[in-house]
Amino acid sequence: MARFSEGEPLHWTTHIVTGAALGYLIDRPVQAALVGVGSHIVLDTIPHYDPDSELGYVIDALLGVLTLTFIAGSKTIRGIDGRHALLWGAIGGALPDTELLVNLVENVEPEQYVFPSHDGTLPHLQTGLVASTVIQAALVTVLMMLARHKRRMDRA
Repeated sequence: MARFSEGEPLHWTTHIVTGAALGYLIDRPVQAALVGVGSHIVLDTIPHYDPDSELGYVIDALLGVLTLTFIAGSKTIRGIDGRHALLWGAIGGALPDTELLVNLVENVEPEQYVFPSHDGTLPHLQTGLVASTVIQAALVTVLMMLARHKRRMDRA
């Protein structure tokens, strides 16, 4: 099995949750998917910590799959988001990192990727684990607060 190189971008779960929240706020499936992809670029350029070992990537990938499965299968989410924009936002946020899966079977150089924050066109800034966790938690908290506000407004 090929190894992920140090600094390889993959915060899949954060991309999924961010895309889902934005999709819910937008409430239009096609636009949600496109904004999800765009949010991937933004998240990749915000300083964050990429794991130093494959274990970190495996854990993140498993959490991402569980999150996508929950979003796709939840009756509660379908009841809140009948247009499935939340799901499409999550898919859009997750989609760019699928090109990184090639690394599971062969070594890929960054310039071989297509996505701009993966191929080196855009900076992929790194920071420590604690700072990264704080930044990502703050971002997700703000998005969840906005989604909660939208939900309250929709009920009124």
